Order: sequence, then structure tokens, then C-alpha cells
Amino acid sequence: MTEQELDLFMRNVLLDAIALDEETNTETIPYTPSLHHQKQIKAMLKNPLRWARNREQSVWKKALKRVAVILLVISLAFGSLMVVSPTARATFIRWVTEWYETHVTYRYAGDDMVDDLPEYTITELPEGYAEDCDQRIKFGTQTYISYQNGDINSTITLHYCYMQQGAATVFVLENADSVPIIVNGCEGQIFLSKNLETTRNAVTWIDIEQNIQFTIQARLSTDDLLHMAESVSLDNLPEIE
Repeated sequence: MTEQELDLFMRNVLLDAIALDEETNTETIPYTPSLHHQKQIKAMLKNPLRWARNREQSVWKKALKRVAVILLVISLAFGSLMVVSPTARATFIRWVTEWYETHVTYRYAGDDMVDDLPEYTITELPEGYAEDCDQRIKFGTQTYISYQNGDINSTITLHYCYMQQGAATVFVLENADSVPIIVNGCEGQIFLSKNLETTRNAVTWIDIEQNIQFTIQARLSTDDLLHMAESVSLDNLPEIE
């Protein structure tokens, strides 16, 4: 049987079925088919096989469109997060923060540093403190600065490092509580020691624009730590000839 003969046979079967249905139904319900429905019936009667194939294809097209829409929504949602939150974008590209029961690790994934690391300092120190220039340590992508007031147990330290592939910073959490903070628009954390006699408090934040993480440690209050953190800026002291 050829395809044309099969189409003719199916058309006759459909017409006979419709006629039989009309004869057996004693009650009829008033019904006015829509224009779309009329077109579908006309197409079905004209070529049943083609109508069936088109129907099958349209179902798959709708399913694929729905999947595409879902993927687009997910992509747009993540894209919006990256656009709205520079921190999310930087976190995704430059570093990962790993939280454990005993410690937190900032693992960097940025490009290698090209220029020299800028020199920063704490410009608003508590009364009686000054930098111990002999204790300033610079090596590669990191700098340590120590501030003293005569009491070795009251030392304040500033550490900052360039975030590049292969480097990391770790904070121990066993005897400390962490609190999220903002320093000059940069997100960070304060780690408050449960025993200042053994460990110091610390505040850390990341400057996305400079690709640098800063950390200050001291046996001082949260307010004092935040005040010092907000005062960190480039060291503009004249060079010694």
C-alpha cells in the first residue's frame, strides 16, 4: 500500500467513525469549534500522516523551547548576581573562601603580580603606637608591618598580600567567633578571640580593585580594629635619600 493509498484509507476511516458517532449519539451538546480547531480538523482530514508528524514535531519544539527558557533564566540569574555584586564576581574569579570547623582559608586564584606591591600603613593608630621600621618585612607579594607602644604583648600588626595563584591565608577558628563586616565598602570578617591572653583579635578584608587582602591583628576592641582598618591607606612618606 502506497502512502497516498494509506492517507485515503485513514481519511475514510476517520469519516466513517465521525458518522457512526453522530448516529449513535442521542444527545448532542451545542458546540462551536474555534478557527484554530477547524484548521486542525481540515489539515487532519486532508493528510492524516503529515498532520500526525507535525503534531509530534511541535511537541518536541515546545519541550526544547521550555528547556531553553529554563537555561536562559538560570544564566540570567547568575549573570545578574555577577553584575549586581562585584564581590560575587571577584570571589568567582580571584579567590575561594573555605570554611571548616577549626579554620577558614582564603585560597587565591588570581594572575601573578606584575608591578611591585604598593606600600600601605595604618594612619590612625591608638595613642602611644608607632611603626617599628626594623620589623617591616617585605617579600614578593606580601608585607608585614609591626606597630609598638613599649609593651611587647600589645603589638599591632598589619599584613597585606597580593592575591595570586598558589597563595592562601588561614585563620584559626577554634577559640574565636567570626562576624561579617564592611571596611570602606569592602566585605570582610572580624575574628574575635575568646581568650585575648593567648590569641589576638583580627580583622580582614579584600580590596577587589587592588586585588589585595588586608589583615590587622591586635588585642583591641572591635571598634578600635574597625577604626584602624578604615584608616589603612598608601604610605606617602618621603623616601630617604
